[in-house]
Amino acid sequence: MTPSSVPSGDQGSDTFTIETAGQPVPDARVEVTIGPQFLELFSEQLYTSPNKTFEELVSNSWDAGATDVFVGMSANLRDPKAAVWVIDNGESMDVAGFRRLWSVAQSTKGTRSDGRPQIGKFGIGKLATYVLAHELTYICKASDGQIRAISMDYRRIGRAEGRLHIDPLPLPVRRLTEDEVEALLGRISEGERVLKDLRKVQQGERIKRWHEADEFGGEKPKAIAKSTTWTVAILTTLKDAGKKMQPGRIRRMLMTSLPLGTTIGIAFDSMPLDSTKLTISAAESWVIGPKVGIDSISLADGTTRTVQAYNEPYPHVKIEGIGEITGTVTLYEESISGGKSQDLGKSNGFLVNILGRVVNTHDSYFGLKNLNHAAWAKFRAAVRCDGLNKFLAINREGVLEGPEIEVMRVFLRALFNLARTSHDQAAKSAWPDAGDILTEAWGTVPLKPLERAIEEGLTSGSLPSFVGGREGGPSAESLNNWNEVKSTGDIIKDVTFRHTGPEEPLVTYDLDSRVIVINEDHPFTREHADTHEKQLVLRDMAMVELLTQAYMIEAGVDDATVGQINLYRDQVLRLVARLRRTSGFQIAELLDLASYNKKNRAFEVILGDALESLGYVVERMGGSGNPEGVAKAPVTPGKKEVSYSFTYDAKSSIHQKVKAKDASLAGLVRHRREHDANYTLVVGPAFADGALQIECEQQKVTPITATDLGALVILSATHGPIDLQRLRGMFDLYDEDGVHDFVEELSKELASNRAFTYVQLFAALESIGFAGPDVLTTPVIARVIREKANSPTRPTKKEVGAVLQGLSILAPHLVRVQGDNVYLGARPDKLRAVILSQLATLPSAYRFEGDFDMEQLS
Repeated sequence: MTPSSVPSGDQGSDTFTIETAGQPVPDARVEVTIGPQFLELFSEQLYTSPNKTFEELVSNSWDAGATDVFVGMSANLRDPKAAVWVIDNGESMDVAGFRRLWSVAQSTKGTRSDGRPQIGKFGIGKLATYVLAHELTYICKASDGQIRAISMDYRRIGRAEGRLHIDPLPLPVRRLTEDEVEALLGRISEGERVLKDLRKVQQGERIKRWHEADEFGGEKPKAIAKSTTWTVAILTTLKDAGKKMQPGRIRRMLMTSLPLGTTIGIAFDSMPLDSTKLTISAAESWVIGPKVGIDSISLADGTTRTVQAYNEPYPHVKIEGIGEITGTVTLYEESISGGKSQDLGKSNGFLVNILGRVVNTHDSYFGLKNLNHAAWAKFRAAVRCDGLNKFLAINREGVLEGPEIEVMRVFLRALFNLARTSHDQAAKSAWPDAGDILTEAWGTVPLKPLERAIEEGLTSGSLPSFVGGREGGPSAESLNNWNEVKSTGDIIKDVTFRHTGPEEPLVTYDLDSRVIVINEDHPFTREHADTHEKQLVLRDMAMVELLTQAYMIEAGVDDATVGQINLYRDQVLRLVARLRRTSGFQIAELLDLASYNKKNRAFEVILGDALESLGYVVERMGGSGNPEGVAKAPVTPGKKEVSYSFTYDAKSSIHQKVKAKDASLAGLVRHRREHDANYTLVVGPAFADGALQIECEQQKVTPITATDLGALVILSATHGPIDLQRLRGMFDLYDEDGVHDFVEELSKELASNRAFTYVQLFAALESIGFAGPDVLTTPVIARVIREKANSPTRPTKKEVGAVLQGLSILAPHLVRVQGDNVYLGARPDKLRAVILSQLATLPSAYRFEGDFDMEQLS
C-alpha cells in the first residue's frame, strides 16, 4: 500500500511497509472486490465480539493442519504501533492461496488427508478481523520455501453505501527473506515478542497438548506430521474495539470455544492453554453411548426417533437426520455455575461442539426452556455432533432453526433428565431417616448449602445478602476463622432474637457469632413471638428460611432473582402480619370500646397498636413495676436514631372518667425517669375534672382520651403519616381539653394543606390503566394527577406516598408502600369500595370538617 491509499488524517499507516519490503512478485495479481456494504453485513453485524476474530484465525490455523499456534497481543493496545497476531505451523499460502483467501465464498471443505475435519465453510471468517483493525497482513512461508506477504487495508474499500462489491482492488504480493521479515516485524510495538513466537514455530517447538477436547469423546485423532511451513496473521492500526480488548477474556474464550482436539497446542501470550481443572468432584458421570440408556426420544409432534447406541470403535449414538453424537455428561457434587468455576472457564449447561468448536457459548441452554432445576447448576454436558455443521449460522455462534435441531434439543433434554433423576435420588437418600434423627446423627447434610454459599461468597468477595455481622458487615476475624468450621455446631451455634430495625429482613446469619438472627422489630415477629411456644416455632421457621435462601444460591439462581424472591417474601410476611392487625378505623373504634373494659389487657394491646400505626417504635412491657410500654419517635422512618420518647399507660374505667386516685400519676412519673423518657402519656376514656387536672400539670403528664388518640390514627390513615415532630407539641399539654383542641387544629391544618383528593387518586389509577394487583411508583402517580389537574408542582411524589401510606393503614391487606414503590392489591374500583365501606362506618367523633366528600367519592 502507498501513503496516498490511506485516508487523510489517519496516522499509523507506516506500521508495515509491505510495498517496499523485499521484492515484488511478478504477475502475482490478487484482487479484492468486497464492497463496503458486504463488509458491514458480514463483519460488524455478524462478528460483534472481538473474541470472534481470534476464534476465526485459530480455526483457520486448524484447517491448515497446524499443530502449534501462538496467539499474542501488545501489552499497550492504545499504542499506535500496537498489534495482534496469530502464528502457526500449518500449510501456508502461496500466490494461489492468497487468491483463494480473498475470493470470498471459497472454502476448504470436508476432511483433510490426515483425518482432521475442516471447520471453514463460508469463506468469510477472515472478515471478523474488520471489527478490530484497519490492516490485516499475512506473512507466509509456503511449501516451495518462499516467504511472501500480502496486506489489506480495509480503509481502501471506502464507505460508499449500497455497494456489495467494488471494482477490483489490487493487493501487491512481496517476496521477503527471513532478515527482511525480522526487520518488518520489528517495526511494530513489542515486535520482539512476535519474532520470539515466530522463532519457536521455525524451530519446531511444541506447545503442551490441549486435552480439553477429551470430554467430547469420539475417535482419537491421528498424529499430524511436523510442517516446515508457517503463517503469520497480524492485525495493525487497531480500531477502538481492538484497543479495548481484555487479555483475560480472550484467553477464556479460547479455552471455552475452541476445544478442537489433542493434535493441536495453543499458547496465548506465551502461556499454553491447558485443560481446566476443577477442585469440585464429580458425583456421577456418563459417556454418551449404551450406558446412558436412551434408546428413543419422543418429539413434540407425537413421533419418535430411534437412538442407536454403540461401543465400537468408541462410545457413541446415532440419530436419523443428525448422525453421530459423542461426549460426556457430568453431575458435580457442588455448583459449577459462576464464581470460581467461571473464572477457570468451566461452566454448567450444554456445550455443543461441531468440528472442534463450541457453537453455543452465549446460550448454555441451546435454546431449551424450563431447565431451572437444582441439578442444572451442577450439570455439564459436553456433546459433539458434526452432523449439525450443515445447520450452522454464518457467524458460527449458533444453529439455524429446523426440525433436526429440535431433535437434537429433545436428545439433550433426555441427557439432562438422566442427570436430574440421579441428582434427586442422591439428594433424597442424603437426608436422615428416622433412625438418624432419633440418634441425632444429622451430620452436616442439611447445612451444606449454607456452608457452600458462604465459602463461595468469601472466595468471590461478595457474600450473600442474608449474611452480616452485629454491626453491619462481618469482621475480618470472622472471615479468617471460617476455615475452622468442622461440624454443624460450628456453622450454627444458636438461633436468637435481636433488635435490628423494623425495615430489616426477618432472618439474617451473623457470621461473627455464627448464629441465625431473628429480627425482633419485624412486624411478623411482633405478631408471632408473644409466647414461648410461638417463639420456638419462629426459630424453626427462621432456620428453614435461611437454608432455603442458601439452597437457591447453590441451585444456581442468580443474585438478582434471589433478591426479588426475598423482597417478595418479605412483603408477604409483612402483609400477613398486618392482616392480623386491624385497620386504622378498627383501631380507633376498638380504642374507644376497650377503654371501658377492665377485665382484660385489650386496651393495653390496642393502645400499642395505635401508637405503632402513628409511626412510633413501640416496646411493649406491662407487668408489675413497668409502664405499659415505651414509644420512640425515630428521626427517620426505619432508622434507630430517636428524636424523643415517652412512656405510656392505659387507664380503662367502667365509670366513664378516670379519677386521680385511679391514675397513680406518681408511679407514671417514676416510669418516665427509669426509662429515661422525655414525656409521659396516659390514655383513658375521659378524665375527671379537679384534682387530676392539677396533678397532671404538676407531674408533667399528658392525658389523652381514647377518642382523640383514635382521631389521630384516622388522620394518619386519611392524610398519610403525621410528622412526629409536629405531634411532639402535644406532650407539652397537660389537660384533656387542650389536647383535644390540639387534635382539632391539626385536622384543619392537614385538610387545608391537602394536595389532592381520593377522587383524583382513583382517576389517576384508571388513567394509567392499572388493573391490579401490581406495583406502581409514586412519581408516575403524582405526574398523572398533576397533568389531569393542570397543576405544575403538586402533588409531589412525597405527598402521594404519604397519602398511600395512610391508605395502607386504612386497607393494610390491599396497599403497601416501600420507598417509591407502591403495591396495590386490587383494581381501583375495588380499592374505592373498601375506602367507602371504611368511611361509612366511621363514628361521628372521627369526622372533621372538609376531610371527606362521600358523594363525590362514591
